[in-house]
Amino acid sequence: MSRLLIEPVTPDEPGYIALKAESIALNFNMLRRLEENWQRGENRFNAPGEKLLGAFLNGKLVGVCGLNRDPFSQQPRAGRIRHLYVSEKCRGLGIGKQLLTVVMADASIWFDFLNTHAPDTAYGFYRRAGFTLVSDEPRVTHRLFCAV
Repeated sequence: MSRLLIEPVTPDEPGYIALKAESIALNFNMLRRLEENWQRGENRFNAPGEKLLGAFLNGKLVGVCGLNRDPFSQQPRAGRIRHLYVSEKCRGLGIGKQLLTVVMADASIWFDFLNTHAPDTAYGFYRRAGFTLVSDEPRVTHRLFCAV
């Protein structure tokens, strides 16, 4: 029986390097950017309401998802889903959905809405999660208004 655990994570986590290497090989750069910004101290997911979570399947890191205040928005209560990535071998198991659900669990305390800038291949995923397509903002592809 597989065991999935979702808990706080950092780029220093064992297994992060392998997950990052896989993402880069598949032309996704979000985990590289996450690590670079973390190392420079530019984004540590440590402001109120922010979090960075990892999905561990049988003890192995297989996914990452973060939530920040949206640095590209003028709205003070705008959040941003960041760096969502699930290992290619684990896609279709609901891990991305579970990561997103946990990362958004208390988002309405801190944020009125959540933005993301998703690759084309993730549009269906975000639509199924309740996000709506945004076509008139250059750094936003999808938005979800938080329920109070």
